[in-house]
Amino acid sequence: MHKSWLVTTLTNFFIAATLGLLLRAAFVWDFDFDYKNLLHTHSHIATLGWVYLILFSLLVDYFVPPEVKQKPLYSRLFWITQLSVVGMLFSFPFQGYGAVSITFSTMHIFASYYFARALWRDMEVENPQSRVLVKASLIFMVLSTIGLWAMGPVIGLGMQATPWYQVVVQFYLHFQFNGWFLLAVFALLLFVFNRWGIQFESKAFSRFLKLYLIGLVLTFAHVLGWAFKADFYNWINGVGVIIQFIGFGILLKSNIQQIRSIISELSSKIKVLLYFSIVSLALKVMLQTFLLIPEIATISTQLRSLMIGYIHLTMLGSVSGFIFVILYDRFSQLFSSTFIGLFLTGFILSEALLFLQGTFIWLNLGSIPNFYFVLFLVSCFLPLSVLVL
Repeated sequence: MHKSWLVTTLTNFFIAATLGLLLRAAFVWDFDFDYKNLLHTHSHIATLGWVYLILFSLLVDYFVPPEVKQKPLYSRLFWITQLSVVGMLFSFPFQGYGAVSITFSTMHIFASYYFARALWRDMEVENPQSRVLVKASLIFMVLSTIGLWAMGPVIGLGMQATPWYQVVVQFYLHFQFNGWFLLAVFALLLFVFNRWGIQFESKAFSRFLKLYLIGLVLTFAHVLGWAFKADFYNWINGVGVIIQFIGFGILLKSNIQQIRSIISELSSKIKVLLYFSIVSLALKVMLQTFLLIPEIATISTQLRSLMIGYIHLTMLGSVSGFIFVILYDRFSQLFSSTFIGLFLTGFILSEALLFLQGTFIWLNLGSIPNFYFVLFLVSCFLPLSVLVL
């Protein structure tokens, strides 16, 4: 991987974390900025500047042959994509969704289409399991953008205040996070696991993938239940969560002894990162299972602290956590105990505060004393950890 690519993606991560800290500071001190516009900036830099570009870099690094990587195509595409990220960084805070920010966002979409086509054509992946996961991730990357293109007609018809606007937005986010991001992470993890000597039985993997994809489609029903207030959508979502849970169980059961044996021989740093990521993913699935309870399904879309906690559990815990595992395998010298300690401390304490605050409000127990100030303080660890990295 080009050093400049790694430094650029980590810089994007640091900027996103700093913007997130500023958003939390806004509840403690009075700042003169448009909160919603800065929130859009934070989310776009975090997802498109950090996660998208680091996955771009890792997929090219691991799965594109050296003779193809030497050509200027992927380097040019990386910097064009980064230019769109910089454009969003300097336009969203001032105009929100406006002509300039939408232009750069559209530029990113077309760059992603070109990347998907180029990687599909050029990749050489020996392990058929990783290959099918890469292809599935690229399909969902493109599929998710249907939600973005649908926003134009929805807005044009004056439907911003209707459930349909949130449905198209959440369509994009759902299939980006749980489709493109997680499937690409799984593909890279399998590659790393294979290097460690972990092999998954082909029949078990095939069942896992089918169940995960079925569950991925069914769990979008949670958004429909929230938008259209129909309980049967929550049951469809519940079935999807259970199906995915069974899929993970089948995959792990097929080779649990070998996995335990090999992981026990890893360094303590990567074991901490790996267990952290696995627990985050397990908690994510567990929280989705709780949505089978109608009351919890309702409050999950009404309490801001729960929604933010869940998003960060997915993006920082599962996705970024596994990305750190993959990066450790490639650049172990970068991962100091200081970084790991700061990152885990900031993440665990902020998540605990967010979910506790949501629970307190749900149970009519009031609010955690000095909640926003304490949340700001523990959140300082996150950009500091990325700076250390």
